[in-house]
Amino acid sequence: MPTSAFSRRRGFVARPGQVVAEPSPDGHAVLLNVGLGQARSATTATFRRAAAAAVRAAGPARTLRLDLALLDDSAVPAADRARAVAEGAALASYRYDAYRSSRPAGTPTEIIVVTAEHEAVAEALAACEGTCLARDLVNCPGGELTPPEFADRVRRLAEQHGLDCVVHEGSRLDRLGLAGLAAVSRGSRQPARFVEVEYVPPAAPSAASPALTVALVGKGITFDSGGLSLKPSVEMRSMKSDMGGAAAVVGALVALPRLGLPVRVRAFLPLAENMPDGDALRIGDVVRHVDGTTTEIVNTDNEGRVVLADVLAHASRPGPRGADIVVDVATLTSAAAHALGTRTGALFSTDDRLADAVLEGAALAGESLCRLPLLNEERRHLRSAVADRVNCSNRYGDTVQAALFLRDFVAAGTPWAHLDIAAAAFNDDGPYDEVPHGGTGFGVRTLIGALRILSAGGTLAR
Repeated sequence: MPTSAFSRRRGFVARPGQVVAEPSPDGHAVLLNVGLGQARSATTATFRRAAAAAVRAAGPARTLRLDLALLDDSAVPAADRARAVAEGAALASYRYDAYRSSRPAGTPTEIIVVTAEHEAVAEALAACEGTCLARDLVNCPGGELTPPEFADRVRRLAEQHGLDCVVHEGSRLDRLGLAGLAAVSRGSRQPARFVEVEYVPPAAPSAASPALTVALVGKGITFDSGGLSLKPSVEMRSMKSDMGGAAAVVGALVALPRLGLPVRVRAFLPLAENMPDGDALRIGDVVRHVDGTTTEIVNTDNEGRVVLADVLAHASRPGPRGADIVVDVATLTSAAAHALGTRTGALFSTDDRLADAVLEGAALAGESLCRLPLLNEERRHLRSAVADRVNCSNRYGDTVQAALFLRDFVAAGTPWAHLDIAAAAFNDDGPYDEVPHGGTGFGVRTLIGALRILSAGGTLAR
């Protein structure tokens, strides 16, 4: 669209994300000129960020109208443009005001995306609703979103969206062999929960062509004090977000019925608090896992891998309730932020095709994900003098060592991917692009994109 003289006088050069407002010819509205840069270099991320910039510039306007008909000269396909603009607008509109006595100036009351690509917009909104749900869960204070409360919310969401849900508690955790979950939760007055949720695709698969089954495992430590290896207060401020992996899995699951993807998804959510009570897990304790192997506890602040170990074994077990693919999502190590910064997640995988699908899903979602190697030489830091392994790793390479720890519990031959989203799940900085302060919902749309790709490609070879 040609730039008006009004905007040019105000320095508008169509730089990506640049916004200049001008009155409409009839004086009844405000036109927002939003920069996209060079048409040939525009990507879906360009459109997503531009829509987010428009939402922020519009402020508390009554209606924001985003007209994609003005972008027909773009090289990005129309459906992808529509999807990206809808995502940018919906995600930038997010606000978490549950605990404010008065609401600050917000975003437009109504956002209209003018496009013929209705299906693409509907898909985008389903994914964005899942992302915003994950943001709400992460932002909720740990004193409110306790393991029992989290489990109850998941149960209600499952009923609302037609998902199967089972919540395990008490002695049932022992019968399932979830020793790590039971051990970590000992220091809390809030009892642990283990939640299983299942999405069954709408079209029943034939015996000759069964639906791909993907297990999603989400770490759900609703508050992480570090246990007896107590964190400094400054590091504890964001630890209500240590259930960001479970939140991402829940957000993806509630979107699946609307998307109708032809893939069976079984989710496994271990929910607990890591607290320093008188019966808390001690340094030197040994946990005997469901597979018979043992872990010596040498740092109670490395509780995530201890909890996930038995759940990964449970999710990848052979048999009719097993899965073709296992993907876990966890806020696992601060070392991931040291390596990749605060906006990028780390990916590990035992299968190149699975890794490619997850990376492509992340690219489609505009979420930054970097694959790191499973360096077997780092296993030397997991050696224990009294058990099969320790739960603490060397200061250097902790993200790799944690991934190696988890890999031991995935059934041999099962394609597995591990997403360490410790930094990306919570934004301590100010809002940017479509990302708000606080819970980001990172991983929801990556999982949805990966599931879409995997369901189209069929079962990975074991």
